[in-house]
Amino acid sequence: MDLDPQNAYDAVRAAWQQVIQNGTQETAPLLGPDITQQLECLFQYHLKASPTTPGPPRGETAYLLAWVHWTRWLTTLTGEEKNEAKAEYAEEIDRAFTASWRLRDLSLAPEALRLPAGLFQQLEEEGWTDPKLVQDYAGLMFRLALQTKSTTMLHEADRRSRQALRLVQESDETWPIIASNRAAIMLALARDTGDYDDLNEAVLLGRQALSRLEVPPEVQTNYTLQMAQLLLMHYEISGQDDDLAEAIEISSSLLRDTEPTTADIDLLDMTVTALQKRYERTSDPNDLTQAIEFQEQLVAQRGEHNNHYILGQLLSWLFSHTGNAETLNRSIRHYEHAWTLGQAEGVPLPSALNGLAWMLNRRFEQTGNSQDRDAALLASRQAISLMTNDHPALPSALGIFTAALHSRAQATGSMPDLREGLAVADRALQLPGVTPVNRAIHLFNKAALVNLHHRNGWRTDNNELELALWREAIELLPAGHPKKSLYRINLIGGLISRFRHTDEATALNEAINVGALALAELPPTHPYRAALCSNYALTLFMSAQHTPDEEKLRSAITLLNEALTRLPADHPATAILLLNRGTACSALAADGSPEGEQDWAAATRLETAPPYVRITAAARWARNATARVDHQTALTAYTLAVDHLTNLVDPGLERGDKEQHLLTWNHLTADATAAALDADDPESALALLDSGRCVQWNARLQSADELARLAETHPDLAASVRRLMALLSAQDTLDGLLPTIDPLALQDGRQNRQRPGSRN
Repeated sequence: MDLDPQNAYDAVRAAWQQVIQNGTQETAPLLGPDITQQLECLFQYHLKASPTTPGPPRGETAYLLAWVHWTRWLTTLTGEEKNEAKAEYAEEIDRAFTASWRLRDLSLAPEALRLPAGLFQQLEEEGWTDPKLVQDYAGLMFRLALQTKSTTMLHEADRRSRQALRLVQESDETWPIIASNRAAIMLALARDTGDYDDLNEAVLLGRQALSRLEVPPEVQTNYTLQMAQLLLMHYEISGQDDDLAEAIEISSSLLRDTEPTTADIDLLDMTVTALQKRYERTSDPNDLTQAIEFQEQLVAQRGEHNNHYILGQLLSWLFSHTGNAETLNRSIRHYEHAWTLGQAEGVPLPSALNGLAWMLNRRFEQTGNSQDRDAALLASRQAISLMTNDHPALPSALGIFTAALHSRAQATGSMPDLREGLAVADRALQLPGVTPVNRAIHLFNKAALVNLHHRNGWRTDNNELELALWREAIELLPAGHPKKSLYRINLIGGLISRFRHTDEATALNEAINVGALALAELPPTHPYRAALCSNYALTLFMSAQHTPDEEKLRSAITLLNEALTRLPADHPATAILLLNRGTACSALAADGSPEGEQDWAAATRLETAPPYVRITAAARWARNATARVDHQTALTAYTLAVDHLTNLVDPGLERGDKEQHLLTWNHLTADATAAALDADDPESALALLDSGRCVQWNARLQSADELARLAETHPDLAASVRRLMALLSAQDTLDGLLPTIDPLALQDGRQNRQRPGSRN
């Protein structure tokens, strides 16, 4: 192809005339590969030609280049293939500007380029000596760079702002504005290029300038926000908590002085990000409360799928502190919105499905509703199906899927779920480029699944594998990592299990040492502090039982007292702490003492506690009262325990789940009936016996599949069964299911270890 400048000019001009004559937005004649090569030839000629160089007229060449490159750049904004067009024509805006400032008559240039091109020509003539004009030019280039996403223009703005700052003394009244603008450009350049070498200088300039600025309030607000953004970026590089704290203080104070409905979106977004980062370091729920407040404003103003996703995540973290059912449900609703909106906008967000699956599984832990558990499995499967092996959210998705499989295997004893969970955990461990932290999380998940083998018979090899997995996971996490102490809590559980089944004093001693270490490193505000205190208290309690030691018993009670102060009074886990504190207090007291019964009674009556915890507390209360020959109190406690059986086998549970729950308490009705007879109350004895039988009958008869099969062969008998079920159901005294405790809590003095899964 002939690349002679004159021929190139003629070819480009012909294509341009075709576009003009068409009078439409059709720019295809300017976008072909032949025109691209002709433009390259013409642009090089334009840069190097002298007045005497043969070729097309220089002025007309500049005009043609300016408009053709400008039009080609506009195509990147309107074309159907925006991303591809933008990559292919990335230099178009820069070339349009270069040609424009060579035009003598700037009225011929594209309108957006006239002012900066004119100022450039003026500064060229004056020798770049006027700091105000240099600063104005840098500002124009900066704004144009932000509008066009031109890195070249951003570098030009950076160069000229540095030049403007060198032209003034620090004592000059114009210095603060020039320095502030320079800091803004350096911030944008660092974001655009990932080069943070000048960030220290930018923070220093911003601080010095901000203290001396005398500008209108709205301008002052913009520069203050810029300072907070600089500090937040500097924190990313330095890791200095002071930078983060100062950024939060600046941005929060700006928001406190602003009406929620008019708060700047960028300010809200930056403040939420900063609060999230600090929470990830400190686990302070106060940061979560503020972040949620600001994120709710963002959702109200913008309501995009990502806004809902972040709010769902923040609420899920808050739930780990409070156990509040409304917080849990709100998190689920926002994750659902994030997924639905993402689909509608054509940008499905698998991470939203991840979050939804995680919180549905948490709600299953609270309510025992198998529909939530199964929905969590479906959502998690779908999220994984949308991800490739190198998707950044895949490790989390596999962990959450493992958690849901673990939940169902734990509730039903399903070996297929257990086997699939172990396979998923192994897949996660084999992901390419898995980081030490992610590997630790997957080891954590696998250990929890291995632990399920203990339910149907404790095995030494399973326990040894479980302990090895916990220990490796802990070693992989760096010092200070927030999950390190959490994993120690679970290691304590594995060691306690070993001691119970082998009576190995070394296992119990290691559990005590691990507990002391975790207690020292876990911050008081951490959401798992209560669980750690509870598990460590159990370790001390068992040690005191093994070798009588009143001091250890008192230490256990102190730890349980602390755990209770870390949780709201209505938190689902409060009941298990009361149950265990009552047990420790009873062990410390003399035989025949009512010590501990007050805690058991409180746990029994805590409405937010899960049924099995309330039953356990009531049974201990009843047994202790029976030992004291207080038959009336024993009858009261047993009556409450039998009442709670109704909720333990809610019709929403699957049959296997019901039978698993009832098997634990198959003696309760008989014990309650005996207590009523001891209290000389035969009517109550009969009522308790009937109530217990109602629960058993309901659990066995409420099976739609079995009734349907019965109706096919004996319809009259099936109808009779349904009438009987209705009569039995009418005797139920409590409605619905109550939330369960945190998965780290203790059940009847035994550790119910954290379900697997991760929240990165």
